[in-house]
Amino acid sequence: MNRSQAAFLFTCALLGKEKLYMWTFTFAELLAVKETRKKWNHLRTLLLQTWPELRGLRVFELHKEHGLHVHLVTNQFIDVNQARILAEQAGWGRIHVTPMPAEHVGYLAKYFSKKRPECLKRWRLWDSFGEGWNPTKVKDVEKQSMLSKIYRACKEWQGWEGKGNFFTRMDFTRRMLFFTIENGWQPGLGPNDKPYWMCSDEELDFDGPACDVPF
Repeated sequence: MNRSQAAFLFTCALLGKEKLYMWTFTFAELLAVKETRKKWNHLRTLLLQTWPELRGLRVFELHKEHGLHVHLVTNQFIDVNQARILAEQAGWGRIHVTPMPAEHVGYLAKYFSKKRPECLKRWRLWDSFGEGWNPTKVKDVEKQSMLSKIYRACKEWQGWEGKGNFFTRMDFTRRMLFFTIENGWQPGLGPNDKPYWMCSDEELDFDGPACDVPF
């Protein structure tokens, strides 16, 4: 996981611990990337004028066939019909929204692991919007990151060997990352600064036994 992905996950944890909403805004026709960015800036202005307390994250996703899509992760549900009116006013097409558990934001973070398209060079693939909160910036994420400490602790706890099942291991580590942020634990330790292996499943917030996670 790179620093951009880690900063995105930290910011999502600040945005909401229980339920978030993911919006997808697309166009009926293929537009140039630069034009899409202008239309997003217009839409963001309209959204914040209508819902001043709205906070969220914007993620750019580039499709080869359909151009640039904009995904929003917001901390509150806003009226879809009113949002559609604003989107049409800003020149957008279709809107889709779905509730999203906070632990599923790792799906969007995967976009940042791909090779950056040349047309998005020097662009921020994700950014925050809204007032009254302090999102994590990429520059704030240390190279010796919280994630790396948690990964090493999970590796020792679960007895991981070799390099197999990488994505399953990272999903498991991200889950522990969210628990760490939500509960204010020290990175790589459970409640009361206990090593993971000394903690019960209930202390670590697991719905079922941790050893049931396949590796």
